[in-house]
Amino acid sequence: MYISHFSIRRPVAATMLISMLVVFGVIGMSRLGVALFPNVDYPIVTVSTDWRNARPEEVDNEITDRLEDAVSGISGIKHITSQSMQGRSRITIEFELNKDVDIAAQEVRDKISTRQRDLPEEAEVPIIEKQDINASPIMFLAVTGPYPVEVLTKVADELLRPMVQKIEGVGAVEVRGGREREIHVRLYRERLAAYELGVNEVINAIRNQHIDIPGGKIESQKQEYVIRTMGEFETAQQFNELIVATRKGTPIRVKDIGYAVASREEGRPGAKFTTQTTSERAVGLSITPRSGANDVAIARAVKKLLPELENLLYEGMSLHIATDRSLFIEQSINEVKTHLILGGILAALVIFLFLQNFRTTLISAVSIPTSIISTFACMYMMGFTMNNMTMLALAVSVGIVIDDAIVMVENIFRHRSALQKDAVKAAYDASHEIGFAIIATTCVLGGVFLPVAFMGGMIGRFFYEFSITLAFAIACSSLVALTVVPMLCSRFLKVGYSDWLVFRVFEYLMEAVTAVYRRSITVFLRHRLLMVLLSLAALGAGGWMYFIIGKEFITEEDQGRFSLRMQLPLSYSVEKGDEIMDRVLEVLRSIPEMQHAFSFSGTGGFAFVTLVPKSERERPQLAIQSEVRNRVRMIPDLRASVTSTSPLGGRARNEPVQFVLQGPSIEEIDHYSKLIMDRLESLPGYVGVNRDLEIGKPELRVIIDREKAADAGIQTRDIASAVGALIGGTDVAEFKEGGKSYDIWLRLDREERELPGDLERIWVRAANGTLMDIRNFVRLEQGVGPSVINRLDRQRSATIYANLEGKVMGDALEEVSAIADDVLPDYFATKLAGQAESFMEAGQHIWFVFILAVILTYMILAAQFESFVFPFSIMMGLPLSFLGAFGLLLLLGNTLNMYSMIGLVLLVGLAAKNGILLVEYTNQLRAKGMNVHDALVEAGTVRLRPILMTAISTVAGVIPVVLGIGEGSESRQPMGVAISGGIISSTFLTLGVVPVVYSYLDQFAHWRLFDIIKRKIMVSPAESSLPVENSPGA
Repeated sequence: MYISHFSIRRPVAATMLISMLVVFGVIGMSRLGVALFPNVDYPIVTVSTDWRNARPEEVDNEITDRLEDAVSGISGIKHITSQSMQGRSRITIEFELNKDVDIAAQEVRDKISTRQRDLPEEAEVPIIEKQDINASPIMFLAVTGPYPVEVLTKVADELLRPMVQKIEGVGAVEVRGGREREIHVRLYRERLAAYELGVNEVINAIRNQHIDIPGGKIESQKQEYVIRTMGEFETAQQFNELIVATRKGTPIRVKDIGYAVASREEGRPGAKFTTQTTSERAVGLSITPRSGANDVAIARAVKKLLPELENLLYEGMSLHIATDRSLFIEQSINEVKTHLILGGILAALVIFLFLQNFRTTLISAVSIPTSIISTFACMYMMGFTMNNMTMLALAVSVGIVIDDAIVMVENIFRHRSALQKDAVKAAYDASHEIGFAIIATTCVLGGVFLPVAFMGGMIGRFFYEFSITLAFAIACSSLVALTVVPMLCSRFLKVGYSDWLVFRVFEYLMEAVTAVYRRSITVFLRHRLLMVLLSLAALGAGGWMYFIIGKEFITEEDQGRFSLRMQLPLSYSVEKGDEIMDRVLEVLRSIPEMQHAFSFSGTGGFAFVTLVPKSERERPQLAIQSEVRNRVRMIPDLRASVTSTSPLGGRARNEPVQFVLQGPSIEEIDHYSKLIMDRLESLPGYVGVNRDLEIGKPELRVIIDREKAADAGIQTRDIASAVGALIGGTDVAEFKEGGKSYDIWLRLDREERELPGDLERIWVRAANGTLMDIRNFVRLEQGVGPSVINRLDRQRSATIYANLEGKVMGDALEEVSAIADDVLPDYFATKLAGQAESFMEAGQHIWFVFILAVILTYMILAAQFESFVFPFSIMMGLPLSFLGAFGLLLLLGNTLNMYSMIGLVLLVGLAAKNGILLVEYTNQLRAKGMNVHDALVEAGTVRLRPILMTAISTVAGVIPVVLGIGEGSESRQPMGVAISGGIISSTFLTLGVVPVVYSYLDQFAHWRLFDIIKRKIMVSPAESSLPVENSPGA
């Protein structure tokens, strides 16, 4: 092997080569960002359009449907979802992951601009934005104190927000739960009628008299003056003196028909910060990092800034950390680092136990830090962050990166001790003998990681950093094993054993195991058919376990925080919603593990709940969530969903069951979705069942008698505008103060718009100039309607959500699908969303990757061994690894999920390593003239020690992951379990099955009929002028 021989001859050059990688790795490690998961760029574009006071049906028909029709022809669209709400349309366009989001956004703008003229005149211009679902806040700050909410909002927005925004890496700081200041102009209907004033006259008066108009400038030879017409009022009280009209020479002012007052926004959700002892009104600041920024560093900077921020608060105010996602990120990353270090130590101890020599152990162990540190250079160059996936890749690689060094050192040590060669000669010969096997295993593992790196869908993007990181670590380990290890062995390796009792006992056991295995191979080769049948039985047992093992997307982690979403009757007011939230907060305060909660309430509600640290509580998070569900279920009229935070980030809902119904009408969707929900609630394991379709919002419908209105010379628009302005309210202008602008909001006084009958006492001006009560040509109808109309892919839809207790996602989705098939008519369509959709896509992509990895592994082995046949014997360990992987998953109560399935893909390469060592040495012995039987027996005996050493060291490296201890370990554990179980079963079964299959394949290759066919088809070597390399029996 040239590179090994070069390193032995040029030790300084070899050392500097690896040192260079380590130096760049240290630099890269110091510059890496820190995040929970990789940043995945989702090409999502949103279109938001406001149409004040319009009903959901009007918004859906006049805006949403037309804009969806405009954008539906754009290429690369995966899903179009929309919500038509009171006065607002929001369309979310999700493109395929290979679509450039900037191009997608421009295409959406172009399409929307062609339909803008078709929208209602009163609608605002659609706002098109690129959405970054990774941009979720890492931290919330809560400002509390005995002040009105608008004062808390002002402090948060004007004093605290600019300071936090200056921190390096912060992308956005937004005020949450605040209420901006507003100028409210409140009118009395009877006074408007008495003065014969219509609401439009009041609106026009305010707009015409509260205005600043630039007057140009005056220029002289010496000076220039800018002219400003100072027409805006400076205080809220001045609006009371605004003259609206003149009646009989007397000015009618705002104070004569109502009043103007400085107030705050109405109908906005209020926020509270709740601890075990207090519950205070609050305003929040959400802190969102820029893409690729160091989340942990940003959180630390915010905490360091807290004393300075507290000095800016008014007397009596307090500043709290309401939520802090960085704590879990930091603890989880630190836990993986601990796993990495412990795995390295355990792997080194395994080597020491097998080799019983400090020098060989140190030389082998040098591959761990050099490979891991060098990998950080690759991570930095690729733009990765230090996240759970990249760090998990390094933790898993600990037991793998040392394998090549183990094989190299063990072979050199054997040449020195058993073959009595000097250090340099042993290093030369042993590296030449084993170098091919090391390169083969590296190429095979690379063939496995390549499909994972380019796997389709969101899961592919998610595991891209994992696979690239792991592949580079293994490539570095191979480079170290082929360069530094033989060089160090040629200089420092001495033959000798530590004469400890544990080593003598272990060596005695190894000699006994080797002797038993040598005799066993002979037995295996004598009873080949029986071995094949046993292998098929093991394969069948693995297949049976696959069908009974639970399947889910990702195992929920104990992050020490969860969310609670309230769904209330649509007839509830904001005040009633606040009352329900207070009852929910009382439930949370009764939970001893609750540290604090940050909540928003109104006609619905949402709460972020933070628990005391995991080390300070006895119950896991899931048990606490279950208790909260059971307690809030007792609150009348409340449907609550208690869920863990999303494992993949983003702002989407995180219920494991998200089932979408699509039908022709809202009424039918309402009916059938209720049937499915009732069925689910009757089954065990489903909790918090709810839906996003909200039917039953009380409506007062103004039915216009068009003939009477036409006779009076009154347009439908006049009636709608008057009702909308006086009942719903309208912003008429802006009020400026302190460099900020606030809305001026006009509306009837609160006491005059509380009852349905208040709609009948509104006056509009007729064509002859007189005011007429609209009750003369309208009638009122009470009814109900939806508060939001949802669409998925242009069809009206409803999504059913459910959490699970004691049931895994795979079983739940089968049950939900069966219920839907039983309940729904044929013309209904169903789809999955959220985690459920990702779960189904992940299964398809991972099995495709698995099959592709098997094919690539065969191709690589066939090319390296120059044989179409013998790669099959090497790969026999793969199906046999499933028995251990599935068995250990079942034994430890794990599921088959995204992590464990990636572990199965990795087993394709890991299981082949043992076969490569065995077959490659068998071929070498046969090339020296040994027959097949003796070569298999000798190769098995010689390679048993390195095979066991590499297998046990690999398992030892992932033991910290398998134990599932520490923050975030719940999701990582299944991968470690699948890898360790698969390696254990494949190692022991491979030692017996590979020699048997090899002998069968060799017999087949020399089968007479096969030789005849080969001679008929192929040119004989004697006729060829080119040398052809063949493996024995190929």
